[in-house]
Amino acid sequence: MNIWDPFHPVAYFLHTILGVAGILGAILALAMTKGSSRHILAGRTFAVAATVVAGTAIAFSFTSFAPMAVASGVMTLSAIGSAFLALRSKSPRISASEMLTTSLMAFTVIWLLAGVVMSLPQGGLLWIPPLVLASMAAALLVNDLLFMRLDDIERQVKRLPRHFSRMAFALAIAVHAPVVVFADDFNIHPALAFYGPLLIWPVIVFYFRMRLRRGLYNSIVMNRVNGSAR
Repeated sequence: MNIWDPFHPVAYFLHTILGVAGILGAILALAMTKGSSRHILAGRTFAVAATVVAGTAIAFSFTSFAPMAVASGVMTLSAIGSAFLALRSKSPRISASEMLTTSLMAFTVIWLLAGVVMSLPQGGLLWIPPLVLASMAAALLVNDLLFMRLDDIERQVKRLPRHFSRMAFALAIAVHAPVVVFADDFNIHPALAFYGPLLIWPVIVFYFRMRLRRGLYNSIVMNRVNGSAR
C-alpha cells in the first residue's frame, strides 16, 4: 500500500520502458565485439538507462517504503559509475568520483545490514535476502578499496576485468528487480525469483575472464611464434 505517491502513471511507464531498453542494450553489448563502436554505444545505452531507472526506483521506493529497492538502486549507481571509472583509472591517485562510488557501496552495506537487524525480530527467514545482498555489496566494497591501493601498472591489468564485473553486476540487478516484482504474476517461486537473476553476475564474469585469459594466452603464443620465425 502506498504511503504517498506524487508520481504520474506515465513516470512508471517510462521507468519500465527504460528498464527494458537498458537490458536489451546490455545483451547487445555482451554479444558484440568488445571495444567496437557498436559495443560502446550499446554499453552506454545500458548505462544511461540503468542509471535513470535506478534513480527513479529509489524515488518510487519511498512511496511505499521499499528498502530493498533503495539498496538495489544505490548498488546499480555505484556499479555503473565504477565500471566506467575503471576504463579511465590510469592514475594511482584516488579521484573524487572513485570515492563517491565507493561511498555509495559502503552506504548499501550499512543499509542492508540494518535491514537484517530489523528483520530478525520478525522471525522466519526474512533476514536472509538482505544478508545475501549485503554480502555481495561487501565483496564489491572490498574490491573497491583494494583497487584504490593499486599503482598505475596494476590498474591497467585490472581495469577490463573490473569493468566487465561491474557492468555484469548492474545487469544482474536490472534483471533482478522486475523478476522479483512480477514473480507472483508469472507464478515464479519467490526463492527462484530473488536468487536466480543474481547468478547472472558470476556467470558473465567467469565467461569473460576465461575469454580474457584465452586471448592473453593466444597473444603470448603468437608472440613466441613470431619471435622464433625471425
